[in-house]
Amino acid sequence: MNILLICLGGALGAVSRFYISNLFQRSENLEIPLGILIVNILGCFLLGLFYNLMDSSLEKIITPFLFIGFLGAFTTFSAFSKESLDLMVEGQFLSASLYISISIFSCLGATWLGIYLTKA
Repeated sequence: MNILLICLGGALGAVSRFYISNLFQRSENLEIPLGILIVNILGCFLLGLFYNLMDSSLEKIITPFLFIGFLGAFTTFSAFSKESLDLMVEGQFLSASLYISISIFSCLGATWLGIYLTKA
């Protein structure tokens, strides 16, 4: 059952990541991969938001489906790493540094905000 929930959540997460990241393609004014940045921030926020809202009776379903499957496939630091390295290879060290810094601090902040907003 867990494998099925992970697969279903993962498929939905990957497709969602594809469509949402494509909505926010690289802007002409901002030379960072904005789509993946937005996906990672949103995914981290959702993780934090649902962290405290999860009913313990549903934990056996929500953890594999939402946390491991959907959010695991939706947020993608492997894509983050690739995009960061691509910027460095292109010699865009300032853009790479900006992208890395914004990604890390925004995702940590979004996770904290989600947890904070749902504390009882």
